[in-house]
Amino acid sequence: MQFLKTLMLIMVAVVFVVFAYNNWQAVTVDLWGGLQLVTKLPVLLMLTFLAGFVPLWAYHRTASWRLKRRIITLEANQARAASVPAQASAPSPVAEVPAEPEPALRSV
Repeated sequence: MQFLKTLMLIMVAVVFVVFAYNNWQAVTVDLWGGLQLVTKLPVLLMLTFLAGFVPLWAYHRTASWRLKRRIITLEANQARAASVPAQASAPSPVAEVPAEPEPALRSV
């Protein structure tokens, strides 16, 4: 599985390099207050990709970290509960249930 992941990353990198080589031209981006940013097209596309990817990746990592900590806590509680010997206590009395229900009254 690691091989496929590495292969996919290499393929994406090659596609990006070919795209960058073929589209290496200046792009003007109009900003606020009359400011203009002149940058190359592949750099602009990489920045927009990272602006969308990084927040979602950070959210995913924090959620995974939180869930792993929760699982570790639950497993520790379960192990602690299993290691405590069962306390010898008198069983609680159970209410007796009649074997047969009483017959209903019939009206004639």
